[in-house]
Amino acid sequence: MRIALPQVTMKKRYQIALHIIVWLLFGAWVFYFLQSNRHLTPAKVLDVAMGLLFHASIFYFNWFVLIPRFLARNHLLLYIAAVLTTLLGFAIVRSPLDYYVFREFNPNMQALFTVERLVQYAMAGLVNVFLSSAIKVTGNYIRNERRNKELETQKLAAELAFLKSQVNPHFLFNTLNNIYSLAYKQHPETPDAIMKLSLLMRYMLYESNDVLVSLQKEVDHINNFIDLQKLRLREQTSIRFDIQGDLADKQIAPMLLMTLVENAFKHGLVSKNEIGIILTLVVDDRKLLFSTVNNSSTHKKREFGGIGLENLQRRLNLVYPGRHTFTLEEKENTFYANLKLYFQPNYK
Repeated sequence: MRIALPQVTMKKRYQIALHIIVWLLFGAWVFYFLQSNRHLTPAKVLDVAMGLLFHASIFYFNWFVLIPRFLARNHLLLYIAAVLTTLLGFAIVRSPLDYYVFREFNPNMQALFTVERLVQYAMAGLVNVFLSSAIKVTGNYIRNERRNKELETQKLAAELAFLKSQVNPHFLFNTLNNIYSLAYKQHPETPDAIMKLSLLMRYMLYESNDVLVSLQKEVDHINNFIDLQKLRLREQTSIRFDIQGDLADKQIAPMLLMTLVENAFKHGLVSKNEIGIILTLVVDDRKLLFSTVNNSSTHKKREFGGIGLENLQRRLNLVYPGRHTFTLEEKENTFYANLKLYFQPNYK
């Protein structure tokens, strides 16, 4: 909060300075117009200065008092009544000043008050009310829209963080089980598995906090995961990861592809002697296609969903609204997952 206060103060000072400059420019334009028409006299200068003072008073009285007290609270009828009262008061005060002070260059003034002059002053003041209301309401609308977008962004970031926090423990739990299996068998490649896990955790904890990460890093993360799985599965493993296209300068939301890879390994084990997984990544300048094909068990019905795939669909809706397709299908004891993502137009 202590950091935000100076910023607000500077913003207020900027707004005050902008208002002063606009009024000074308007006054300078009026004086220039009078001088060009040879109507600039000391009395006229005083008349213009008094006029600017009155119009500025109406402008800011509406800005700081009438709009916040009535219009902002949806008291429209009270606001209209207050505006009319203000304009009437402005005309009543302005008319005798013009009559007594500036009558020397306006000899047509024969009466202290006339209906025509009161209406003229009121209409001139009404222009300032309209201008003040338009600027104030428009500014409030823009600020509210900006605040709503900021809140929506914060909500989106919080929801994405929550979804990622659900994915990461699930992934870590599975990987630790794999390493435990290697350690239980006293496998000589257990240290290598721990190193692979260290690389995986480094990516998840330090490199996947942004909304988008390098596609190359995501692919490296998948390769580390596959290597770790191969240490556990050994000769039973039949895995193919095909990559087509240039990964450079491409970005993707972290852990999206990884969810499908995890799902393929989780459900690809048919028997103790067989696991078959095909991963395919195709990339061009506009889109990314990622598919997984794996065996599925015939002993029990497969249920689409689970925390991993549900979170994946939710994150796709949040990060790639209208720019993705995601399909799941099972036929002839084979499970297919297909994901298509369209990159941001300015991803380069």
